[in-house]
Amino acid sequence: MSVDSSTIDDNNGVYAFNPRLAITIKFWFILFGVIFSMPCYLFLIYYFLAHKTTRQTLYNHVIIASLFVDFIILSIDLSCHLGFLRLGYLLPSSPALCLIWQLVDYGFWYGDLFLKSWAAIERHIFIFHPNMLNTVWKCIFIHYLPLAFVTFYTPIVYVYLIFFYPAVHTYDYTILMCGGPYYYNGIPAWLIWYESVFHYVIPIFFIMIFSNALILRVVLQKRRLRVAQGWRQFRKITLQLIFVSIIYLFDLPYIIVTIVRWSGFPDFGTDVQGAYFYYVNYIPIVLFPWAILATYPNLLQKLFFWKNRQHIATVFPNITMKF
Repeated sequence: MSVDSSTIDDNNGVYAFNPRLAITIKFWFILFGVIFSMPCYLFLIYYFLAHKTTRQTLYNHVIIASLFVDFIILSIDLSCHLGFLRLGYLLPSSPALCLIWQLVDYGFWYGDLFLKSWAAIERHIFIFHPNMLNTVWKCIFIHYLPLAFVTFYTPIVYVYLIFFYPAVHTYDYTILMCGGPYYYNGIPAWLIWYESVFHYVIPIFFIMIFSNALILRVVLQKRRLRVAQGWRQFRKITLQLIFVSIIYLFDLPYIIVTIVRWSGFPDFGTDVQGAYFYYVNYIPIVLFPWAILATYPNLLQKLFFWKNRQHIATVFPNITMKF
């Protein structure tokens, strides 16, 4: 590592001194995470897209969208972090890369939270209200339109805020994300609150609340669900949600510190929030494909070449639509 120390800004108003040891730990943490997860992302994206039945199954659509969004975060956002931590500045040092880094770090990262929160809500529909999706029009309004919204809402919002919002752009390649996003210099305070609460805190709590509610409902109605057709699919999508909700617990330290700071203690946790908790927020991105793969044991064997190729088709009863 060529950087002894640096000062970073986590873009939430927290400046933190970065000693050399912390930089080294975070660099190897991110590098290992990228190497650990990249093959899994590529394998799952190929599998979900290559198998027609799996691709057309409705409850897989939010997983497919999440895989693409998280892969972009892993390959662009974390790659920029790796270069910044290793060198102490962004390379190549260009305004275009700065803006792309900011877009992925904000627009796509918040989009990932929206996708996971919608998955937590939609699982209730798949398991307990499948009749809501038994026609084409119901699927369009209850499944496809909400999925399109949670996938594209934050990327579109941040394309405007980062590329087109009238704010002065001062590119400092030695500061995290070149000192941006720059719209923070001009937007009203209420919009910053809206961003923090609606784009970050609420989705995280939705993931936790609806995941726990689903587990409780499944436990209480387990006997009836076992009798119903498709119990194995009920079990699979429930386990997926449980695993995903567990890995997003890593976001709670940052949220807790942020809420305490908002509550009148602006200096609370500033020494760890920007320097450490900011990077802990990327753990769910690293673990997400493995959480999904854990619900497909045969696929896990394929990934590690433990078993010959064997196609797995998962069809959710009555809600696989063809257009």
